[in-house]
Amino acid sequence: MKRKPAKWMMALIIAAALCKNMSPASAAEPATIGAIRWDAWFADTMNPYEKNLSPKRWHGRLPFYAKIISDNKVEVRGDTQAVVDQEIAYAKAGGIDYWAFLYYPATIRDDGFKHDYMNRARRLYLSSQHKSDVNFCLIVYPRKPDKEINEWIKMMQEPTYQKVAGGRPLLYFMFWETNSTVEHTFGSAQKANAYMDKLRQRIMQTGQKNPYFVALSPTPEIGAAAAAGAGLDAISAYTSWGGTNYLGHCAAQVRNWNGMKATGKKIVPNLTAGWGGPRDKNGDRMQPKPYELSAHLRSAYAWIDANPAVAEAKTMLFYAWNEVDEGGWLVPDKGQGTAKLDAIRKVVDERRK
Repeated sequence: MKRKPAKWMMALIIAAALCKNMSPASAAEPATIGAIRWDAWFADTMNPYEKNLSPKRWHGRLPFYAKIISDNKVEVRGDTQAVVDQEIAYAKAGGIDYWAFLYYPATIRDDGFKHDYMNRARRLYLSSQHKSDVNFCLIVYPRKPDKEINEWIKMMQEPTYQKVAGGRPLLYFMFWETNSTVEHTFGSAQKANAYMDKLRQRIMQTGQKNPYFVALSPTPEIGAAAAAGAGLDAISAYTSWGGTNYLGHCAAQVRNWNGMKATGKKIVPNLTAGWGGPRDKNGDRMQPKPYELSAHLRSAYAWIDANPAVAEAKTMLFYAWNEVDEGGWLVPDKGQGTAKLDAIRKVVDERRK
């Protein structure tokens, strides 16, 4: 008569079956939550984004540090150490694991807008005594001069730089315009691969593991082509579009996850904290109620759990921490306070039980 295995042996068999399709990294690491930082909140007469939020109808979405001067005038100045330190505290309390800072060159737009001012918040983060409470990584544009690349690599050696997939430093690349092909950007796939191979080598020469390169693209097809042509590890999106309300907008993100999966590439799911504002005609119709935001996050966790091989980095990226005038933000605001972060924390706590 065949004997049944002991209970402890059965437990090992079940555990082995569950882990069969999981990479070592995905089995060991909890899923992490990132949020894009777009830091256009500083004093500058050429800054149009602060002016976008001046009308009273937008005052509820002003970040906690903004000042309402009148019904048609506001100050939105997030580039101080005190503000960034408070943002770190809010992000930590809200369950955000890392910020993905957009990296800008020291250039000036034709209208006089100074791109380097967009880097101020990142520098204040790096100088903060509290930076260990929230990690960070970079979102960069490819094919940049050595001066910029050297700065990326220096920041990747920071102890709070975000790692995924077993300790690999995470770096997002913008392939965002519809003409963002490797041929348009680099001239050929051969040149693109050479560029990325050299960048990987330079990063690993500092003692880092092989970096995890992710393309941010407007469609799965553009992302897959960029990843294949340049030898990137995965694809994702800054955001996705669709729907007539927040729930429909969330559905568009999920369609994008499935569309990216269908390309055969590894993916980082993109999430949305809302859409619409003074920069377009959508108004507030795509802004989430807290329970809707919680449900959206649960769906991302469930998707990662169901697709461990595809989502091997076990991370997700929110649009956005502070895209306030465009419509996606998690930063506490004048209207709802910490409601969005509270909704995220609720789900994070559920996962830890």
